[in-house]
Parts: sequence; structure tokens; C-alpha cells
Amino acid sequence: MSGHGTAPSLSAPNLPYQSYTLDPRWQKRFTAMWVAALGACIFIAVLRGSLRLRNLKNAAKGLLGIRVRGLYETVPCCLDGDLPEKRPQVDARPTGVLVRLGRALNALRLWSLPGLDLNTGQIFIVAAYAAFTLVCIVVHVPLFENPNRAGFIALAQLPPVFLFAAKNSPLTTFLLGPGIDYAKLNFIHRWSGRSLFLSALIHGALWIRNRIVYGLPILTRHKEGSGVAVFTILCVIVVSSVSPLRRYWYSAFLVIHYLTFPAFLIIISWHTMYAVPWVFPPLALYGADLFLRFIRWRVVAGRIEARGQGTAALSLIHVPLAARGWQAGQHVQVRAVFGGRTWESHPLSICCAPPGQSCLTAPDGAPLGMLLGARACGDWSRSLHHWAQQLDLIFNPRDDDLEAQTAEKPAIAEEEQDLTGRDVHLVLEGPYGGPTLSPDDYESVLMFAGGSGVTFTLGVLDALVARAVPLGTPFAPQPKTTRVVWCWCVRSFGAINWFSDQLLQIATRAAHPSSPLDLRIRIFVTCLCDPDAVPRIPGCTVTEVRPSVKDVLATLLDPQVVDEFDCCSPAAGKNSSETSSIDEASDEPKIAYVSTAGAKTTKTPAANAINADTEKGVVGDQTRHQPHAGVAVFAAGPPSLIREAGNAAAGANLSAVGRRAGGVEFCAETFTM
Repeated sequence: MSGHGTAPSLSAPNLPYQSYTLDPRWQKRFTAMWVAALGACIFIAVLRGSLRLRNLKNAAKGLLGIRVRGLYETVPCCLDGDLPEKRPQVDARPTGVLVRLGRALNALRLWSLPGLDLNTGQIFIVAAYAAFTLVCIVVHVPLFENPNRAGFIALAQLPPVFLFAAKNSPLTTFLLGPGIDYAKLNFIHRWSGRSLFLSALIHGALWIRNRIVYGLPILTRHKEGSGVAVFTILCVIVVSSVSPLRRYWYSAFLVIHYLTFPAFLIIISWHTMYAVPWVFPPLALYGADLFLRFIRWRVVAGRIEARGQGTAALSLIHVPLAARGWQAGQHVQVRAVFGGRTWESHPLSICCAPPGQSCLTAPDGAPLGMLLGARACGDWSRSLHHWAQQLDLIFNPRDDDLEAQTAEKPAIAEEEQDLTGRDVHLVLEGPYGGPTLSPDDYESVLMFAGGSGVTFTLGVLDALVARAVPLGTPFAPQPKTTRVVWCWCVRSFGAINWFSDQLLQIATRAAHPSSPLDLRIRIFVTCLCDPDAVPRIPGCTVTEVRPSVKDVLATLLDPQVVDEFDCCSPAAGKNSSETSSIDEASDEPKIAYVSTAGAKTTKTPAANAINADTEKGVVGDQTRHQPHAGVAVFAAGPPSLIREAGNAAAGANLSAVGRRAGGVEFCAETFTM
């Protein structure tokens, strides 16, 4: 035995930091954090009833994409006797302590500040994610001497970055409830990607600092070179994803994304062997996403019609053979085979309910199929609108040559101009998204759309009216809804003609004498235009004014609030220079152009409208009542409108009148690149 005694031992504080032993544990802790937070969100969705059997069945139906039928099917229209004569009793919603607390938290979640794209709930998620990321990077580590911890945490963020970027994932299909799609989760993808970049920046910057300060040699050439290369690629991805660049050069942004992220995964695996376990989950998620996109592709025949001109230009896309596999309010990725833009994909909302569940029919009485709307406001949409206005080309053999000649089309009457269009092949991918709320579960519903956001609310309205006034299914479960206020903000009267035919069919069905639904259609025009261009739609009010979502919601919550722009409101009739009436000798309503509170209004009363002259002196509208079974607010349009509607719903939910109404729920649909 040696006589030198026992070997000396170092205390734990004096031992060198074992990065490759301790840092992987923090990767697991970080992963456990975001998985637990995701599990809490799923649990909340279960408590809210978002994962009930009906919603899961609807999600499963759309999993394999749109189903195309081969022939038209005639949907029988209900007879007068088929309609329900009386609305079932609507019970008030519970108002326990936990319910009130949940509504208050939900209201706080909806608040948002001007200039911010995120509401309070989203800001809380981003802040919590960033805070825990920083905790995992700086706790119990000599970061300046050994910056590997930041690199390990950067690798651990690859799975959430790819999970929340996928269009098809368990989160967007089943686990978080209906309507939660990639567009609503994309903010987590963006901010987790920025957090990954910050972690990589800390790792690389401190590593370079140590080499400079301590004069450390390069470990291996490929180690340092691959690290610089992968950080350069990450910088390209982050810079190209900045909001202004992404919006103005979206096509270039997509190309850069698709080319750089495979290079990033390859080089990061070469940079360190510890990256390999964290690269496989993103590859699996992306591969599954591509596979589901492929099986949900459908090549169908459609017809494109050009509506309006200039700022009021829109292209209607009819897909008559799209029968099932989609819901009203969802959207599809559309590729139109025309010109040189065949492979450009654009998301378009579905404007109607599926055949058999819709109020809309084609002119020949056949089911309408799928209806999409693309406002001409970008390069692709303008090209599509211009292409739809051109005449079709035919090929006639002359002198053994094929010469393209313009097809001679028959003269078309003025009232049939909107029926013109061009046949086109479409590639549809989806459907995705949809409303996060079911309007059937609420006694009163407010739908507010701005511009082309009408494509979302029109589809939701179509499905709701079809269920409230059954079409061929008189024994189907009836919704709780008794009153719907549908609002649309447009820049000119000409834009109303985009969907005037569809609104007329829906309003006519809702105005049936046996209908239990009270539908009010309000169209707000934000510029001075020709009022003679207003189409005749029962129960419709057209006003030249910029509306306030808060004021419109107040009239729905409290019947004592004067609704001065309602076509059938007696209070509106008192302040009007003229009152609208119904021609007793004709079923077609007259239109009166009136001035109300300084705003010009065009009114078309519903068939069952009350006579304003008999109600003078009455405060409020006797056709309105105090809701008790909940109010749902649906908003679609630009971010400013979504922000205003969310704040209005949040404020109403915290007010006494909102509590009496059974709470106010909010559903938003906006698409920002």
C-alpha cells in the first residue's frame, strides 16, 4: 500500500460545472413546463365543454378533407307545418361564484391595447414562456464561464416551435376545441422562435466572449464553423420573419422559410451530437403535417364570378360539387389554375353552410355547394378578378391551324350580369379553423364584420338560420337563439351587392311567419355614396356612419337602450324624417331613405315588422327583450375591428347588464400574415 494517504477531495462548490450532465436535466424541466401548460389548456377546454362529443365528431369528419359528390342532390324545403310554432323555454345561465370568476378572467383575457396584435391572454402566455425560458438559462449555472446551458435550452425549444407552426396537429384538430387552428396558435410559434433565437444568441455571444477574454483555442474547426453557420441561418429566418417584411414580401418569406429550416436542422445536428434527439420530433411533426395536407388536397371544378369594380371588387368562387367534410365559417387554402399563378395558395373563408344545412340554393333550386369570396386587394386577388372578367377562348381549326378566337357570348340582361363568370380548376386544401363558439348555445348573437370579413359571419349566419328554421329536418334539435343582430361595415354601397342574393335568401327564411328567430341586418357604409344602389333585403338597415361595436352590443344586452338604426324599432321611427312601411298590395317591401341622428339610413323592414305609428311614446323596442341565457359576439375583419369588439365584449362581461344577460362570449376570426 502507498504511504501517501487518501486522495484529496474537492467540495461541491469547487468542482467544475458538469455541463453535459446537468444541462440536459434542465432541457427536460423546460419540456415538462410547456407540456404541463398545454395540458392545463386542454383541461380548461374540457371544463368549458369545447371537447364534447359533437365537436369531436365534426373534427373527425373534416380530418380527411372535403368530400366531393358526383351529381346534384335536391334538398327538400320545409312546409309551413314543419316549422316549430313555439320556441322552447330558454333557461337562465348559472351565476355561481366560480362561474362569475371564470367570466371575469375571460373578460380580462380579451382586453387589448391599441397598436398591439396580442390581447392580454396572449401576452400572458408569451410572458410566461419567456420568463421560464430565462429561468432555465440562468439558474444554478456559471453562465459567463460556461454558456452551454443557453444552447441546450435553445435545442429544447425546437419541438414547440414546430408544433405550433403545423397546420395539421392534434392541437388544431381535437385537443383544444373547435375553431382552434394554426392561425390562432401561430403567435406562439413566432414568439417561441424568437425565444430560441435569443437563447442561441446568448450561447454564441458568451462563447465568443470567452475565447476573446481568456484566449481559448478553437476546439475543432467544424465545431466553431458549424456554430457560426447555424446562427447565421437562424438570423436569416428571424429577420425575414419581421412583421413588415413578412407582410409585404410574403412569397419571399415562404421561400426563405422552406429553404432555411432544413439547412438549420442539418447543420445543428452536425454542430453537436446533443441536438439529434431534439431534431427528430420536429421532423416527425412536419412530416405528419405534409402527409395530412396531401390527403386533404382536392382538385375540383369551380366557377369564378367577378362582382363590383375598383375598391368594391370581389371574386365569388362557386364549388358546386363540394358536399361534406367542412363547416360554415371554416376556411380552405385555394389554388386557382389560371395564368402563371397556379401554385399560389391563399386562405379563403367559406361563406355558406354545407348542402342540407344551408338556406342558400342555386338559381335552379339545386344545392349551392361551397361558396368562397376573395376581395380584390392584392396581386393574386386582382389578377383573379381581372381574369374572371375576360371572355373565354375557343379554338377553331382553320387552314389546318389552331387559332385562338374570342368566344362570342350572347347578350346578357342587366339583371343577369352577376351570373357571368369563367370555369376554372381549383386545388382545395383543408378545411381549417372555424368558429370557436356555437351560436346555438346562446340566446342572443351579435355578428360584426368589416369588409371581406363578411365571408366568415355570413357562413355562420346561414348555418344558424337553417337550424333555427329547419330545411327538411323539422325534428332536428333547435338552437336556443331567439335574436340575431348581423352587422357589416363596408366602404361603399356597391359592396353590398357582393352577397345581396345570399342575404336575401337568409333574411327571407328568417322572416317566415313561423320562424322563432328575430334577425336584424345592419349595414354601415363609411363613405358617401349613392343610396339608390342599396338592394332590398327584409329586415335590413343601411346607414352612412362609422359604428361602435360597444354601442351596438349595448342595444342587444339592454332593451331599454334606444336602437336608433334598427329598421323595425319604434324609437328609430320617432326620430326619422320618414318611416318605412310595407306595401299592403305587394309582398315586396318599400325602401325609405331617411335621416336619423345626423346619419343617413336606408331601411327595409322585415315582413313581420311592427307599425311604428302605433308604438310612439314607448321607450325602447317592444320586439326586444332582456336576454338571460348568454350572448355571443362574433367578429371578423381587420385587427382594429377585432380589438374593438374584444374590448367591447370584455367590458360588457364585467358590467351588471352583462351578468344579467348570462355572460358575453367572444369569437374572433382574423387572418394576418
